[in-house]
Amino acid sequence: MTPILSRVKITFKAVRQVGPLPVLQSALYQMGLGKGYWRWRLPAPRLESLDEQFTLHFPLILPEKAQIENVAGSEKQEIIKEADEICSGKIRLFGGPLIPLLLTPKFAPLHWTAYETRKASYGTEDPKLTWEPGRFGWAITLARAYRLTANDIYAQTFWRLAEEFTLANPPYLGPHWTSAQEVAIRTMALTIGLQVFDMSSAATFERKNLLTLSLAAQAARIPPTLIYARSQNNNHLLTESAGLITAGILLADLPQAKDWFDSGWHIFNRALQKQIARDGTYVQHSTNYHRLMLQTALWVHTIITNMGKEPFGRPTMERLAAATRWLLDQIDPMSGRVSNLGHNDGTYLLPFSSSGFSDYRPVLQAASRAFLGMPALPPGTWDEFSLWLGLVENQIKTAQPENPKTSNIFSATENLDPGVQSPPRKNKAQKPKSILRGQDSWASLRAVRYTSRPAHCDQLQVDLWWNGQNLALDAGTYSYNAAAPWENALANTNVHNTVQVDGQDQMERAGRFLWLDWAQAYYLPGNSSPQRISAEHNGYQRIGVRHQRSLAYLGSNHWQVVDTLLPVHPIPEHHSAVLHWLLPDLPWELHGTSLRLKTNNGILSIRLALTDQTIAQTYLQLVRAGQVIAGPGKASPVLGWYSPTYNLKQPALSLRFFIEGVLPLSFSSDWVLPQ
Repeated sequence: MTPILSRVKITFKAVRQVGPLPVLQSALYQMGLGKGYWRWRLPAPRLESLDEQFTLHFPLILPEKAQIENVAGSEKQEIIKEADEICSGKIRLFGGPLIPLLLTPKFAPLHWTAYETRKASYGTEDPKLTWEPGRFGWAITLARAYRLTANDIYAQTFWRLAEEFTLANPPYLGPHWTSAQEVAIRTMALTIGLQVFDMSSAATFERKNLLTLSLAAQAARIPPTLIYARSQNNNHLLTESAGLITAGILLADLPQAKDWFDSGWHIFNRALQKQIARDGTYVQHSTNYHRLMLQTALWVHTIITNMGKEPFGRPTMERLAAATRWLLDQIDPMSGRVSNLGHNDGTYLLPFSSSGFSDYRPVLQAASRAFLGMPALPPGTWDEFSLWLGLVENQIKTAQPENPKTSNIFSATENLDPGVQSPPRKNKAQKPKSILRGQDSWASLRAVRYTSRPAHCDQLQVDLWWNGQNLALDAGTYSYNAAAPWENALANTNVHNTVQVDGQDQMERAGRFLWLDWAQAYYLPGNSSPQRISAEHNGYQRIGVRHQRSLAYLGSNHWQVVDTLLPVHPIPEHHSAVLHWLLPDLPWELHGTSLRLKTNNGILSIRLALTDQTIAQTYLQLVRAGQVIAGPGKASPVLGWYSPTYNLKQPALSLRFFIEGVLPLSFSSDWVLPQ
């Protein structure tokens, strides 16, 4: 098939499977770029001066020093340390290592459309590395340190860097204006900075005037290109409408402010109701984007409540309550982490915590208070986020060190009082079980019926946790835009803890973010029990194979996964398969088809074997950081890596079990954890 015919085929398939409206909206946005419409529609404006009597309507009720000290506990010095790093010109992108804080483009800024059409360079291989500092999340760290210490150096740093950014990136010029989502996220962070540092000695009228005018230009940048956000129907639409709501409140004295607020409010509510399923799952099939959605909803909930505006209605609250419960179900009780499911672009919208990028407790505690009516977790340093959002009646108790084994998160999620606006979970008994819990360990089996675009090709992925450590890992994302082979390569089937058949992905990849011919899965209730979950997916039906998997807890820290490949047709067929497990980079010993890993608390054993007498060929391979370290053959350079956050990858162990024979084939993985 010629490249042109192939593109035509993919386009028609995308229209049929994704839907005609999103494809049309995306095409219109791209056409507007190519024909110069957006350049004409959004010319670079000049920043005039505001009257000295212009009023900013700050939306937060700021916490007092004593309140933050009570909550922060041992994190107080960490807050100050992070703020001092920013004052010295360093930040941690996506929660990673320290790098220089760069806010000035490498080249003279051009109209934002030049970057979208690749006529101008972002100055980095990955635009996200340019955009992230311009989101101003670091301003929140400065704000926390300033409220704690009243040290004017944090205010001076904010105003100096905000002025530097605004002058170096005039409205609609430069890479920081390319994405309306980046503009909206910056609007929220700058609103916090403006309020916290409003009365500092560094807050001159000229600086506030410049920043306020830039914020007005940012708000005006969002509405014209909402067609792109609508085509995506994901976090873009949420953050952009939240940016309009924020600007509509902060800049309420401007003539356009009411339109910004009204349109943003309408879009935001409809988007939440459309993007969150009734069972609480989020449209993007990603734990990090799920958290981003909750953070955005919490921000909007806070600012509309503080300004005395109409709160979320019942339909929106029902979806947010379900989304909160869903993510609470995924959290590891000892570490506060969750499985690295789906796209992880490193976004942490409102970093009012020093507990780390991977700790989901700050957001889940706040979401439980706002959308379920009471906290799901005991008091801890994770309460600071709730404090800044005004979600605590009086004062949160002083943070105390928690014994993770006694912190019963899971039973808490079942007993939360949903309050007036958030009704109890309905039809709870009918909800498919996807998680099993054992002695100091738990595991999940992913089986999804897609009604929206998949993120990763990961049907029947198993994650396993023990004593706060993730043993069976989801590789994550690493980068959307790096050079080959890393351009969103960790979305493929071969890096996930599942089975790949005949070297095929479970779905057809049609772009960096587009999967077609969605593999559909379902749980098999007849084969399930309190200690077992079974599921099947149809992603290999096109090559004549059905993949079934069962996950079982056998007691005494013994977990078993059994995979069965069944023929679709009655005629016996020969197939090859690879079972993959991604493991932490620990000292190892390989004995036949058994792998032993040395953890800090004992030896973990994984034994792989055929479970019937089928004649088949098997062998084992162990890969670390793209290199085969045991077993025959070569391996893809993307195997044996784990990405805990965006733009960061760490060596891991890819354990690969190769099976070849006539169907049916059945094989098992027995995990025996230290006692």
